[in-house]
Amino acid sequence: MKFITEWDLLVLEAVGDMRNPVLTFILRIFTHLADAGIFWIFVCLMLILYPRTRRIGIFAAVALAAQVLLGEVLIKHIVCRERPFFYVPSIDTIINHPTSYSFPSGHTSASFAVSLSVLFQNRKLGLPLLVAAFLIGFSRMYFMVHYPTDVICGMLLGTLTAIAVFFILGYLSKKHSIKYLE
Repeated sequence: MKFITEWDLLVLEAVGDMRNPVLTFILRIFTHLADAGIFWIFVCLMLILYPRTRRIGIFAAVALAAQVLLGEVLIKHIVCRERPFFYVPSIDTIINHPTSYSFPSGHTSASFAVSLSVLFQNRKLGLPLLVAAFLIGFSRMYFMVHYPTDVICGMLLGTLTAIAVFFILGYLSKKHSIKYLE
């Protein structure tokens, strides 16, 4: 574990060296987009509202909910990893300190769960969301509120959740001919 923490801190230091006013302005927008999942909930609801994209929205919403249960409710409270600024008090996060545990990054896992759920079914809609997901994940390291391994595992959790939901809901829709999932 010590090796991982040392690597995490080295990467955070390198990311911190990139800080500049323009990048801070841009990444602040992206990091706050994912606060409390509001942007991703909005994306899901907008997709669900339109019959052409309803299936995509339902898949994305289920992936988002599953990711919240797995990451925020279960894993964070099992691992109980404190955030970088807890161990290195001199870290300037620029943004407000989150109060939950660090591992995995909820912003990142939610972003990947929704963006990939959309991408699997519609590349035109999914690609810009995936770019946003990467920027959100990077922003969490840039503001030093997450370790790189928190972000990497958040990406992995979001990805695996999106894949699982895609196959499970796809199977259920075919087996039971569920109208909105076909």
